[in-house]
Amino acid sequence: MNEPALPVPTLADSAVEVRQRPGPNPATVYLARLSPGSRRTMRGALGVVAAICVPDADPAPDPETFPWWAFRAEHAKAVRAALAETYKYTTANKMLSALRGVLREAWELGLMETEHYHRAAAVRAVKGSSAAAATGRSLARGELRALIEACLTPVSPRKGEPPVVTEKGQRDAAMVALGYGCGLRRDELATLTVGDLDLVQRRVVVRGKGNKTRVVPVPPGASHALRDYLAVRLAGTAAARGPLPSPVYKDTPAADTPAADTPLFVRARRGGRLAAGAGALTGQAVYHVLKTRAAQAGVAAFSPHDLRRSYVGDLLDEGADLSVAQQLAGHASPTTTAGYDRRGERAKEQAATRLDVPYDG
Repeated sequence: MNEPALPVPTLADSAVEVRQRPGPNPATVYLARLSPGSRRTMRGALGVVAAICVPDADPAPDPETFPWWAFRAEHAKAVRAALAETYKYTTANKMLSALRGVLREAWELGLMETEHYHRAAAVRAVKGSSAAAATGRSLARGELRALIEACLTPVSPRKGEPPVVTEKGQRDAAMVALGYGCGLRRDELATLTVGDLDLVQRRVVVRGKGNKTRVVPVPPGASHALRDYLAVRLAGTAAARGPLPSPVYKDTPAADTPAADTPLFVRARRGGRLAAGAGALTGQAVYHVLKTRAAQAGVAAFSPHDLRRSYVGDLLDEGADLSVAQQLAGHASPTTTAGYDRRGERAKEQAATRLDVPYDG
């Protein structure tokens, strides 16, 4: 197989060393420090960037074997131009962010000289704006209530049996409550363990993007949903709806205490029973659960991220400081948090209603 090069047409005169270097590829190191969901996204982004640099490659270049240390400022500018022509500015900037991240790893691994790294990584973001990006899809309180009610609607596990609220239904209600009540990403929901919860102090430890950890307060409604779910999850009978294991609850026999690394949200069997020893749901499974419950509740389609968007927007509506909302959401930049702020849009609407248009038709 031929070694990859960087034959972007406008950069054909660039003489760059592209032979394979010893040690890990910068992309492998960069992707390893991301959360599973971000890893998939950013690997795809790096694949697009590599394909731009080697447009005729067959098969397409593998990001984890690509010679990122060969990047120079002219390559980065050509990639930016190609992305700006093909993608929305938000998508293009996400791909440029992935490029900057892998270039930094190449520099830290000693594969790029400092001057080459800084000049290539200084590529400007693609400018743009979008009203939809500022507001997004937020769920109303009535929609959240309908979603949870759909989860808790009794169903007959088998033909002829009386309707009951299934263990799967309790799980899904807790997932909706926690996803909105703590503003969690779908992969953050999927990777939670029982040990991450402390329902005595009403808080949850969340491992977010870049393996960053934050502690998020759990509001009362979400806390109650989790208590009901865990009572079913850990005991399996209605009689066990009492204290749950420390640190979730106190005063529970040690024999009933699950390991701290036990997945919080697990797969269910047919009939709605949670499978004993089942593995954790994946981020994609979380998406499927919410999509299914939305259809059952008659709620317009939404993504798991819309629960998070609703959380941040509602926090700001309730008077939370932007920096506090940023910390709770785990955003690296306050600019990202500000993108969920709906207050400016409502102010525009209210101002417009005050205009007196003299039409008497």
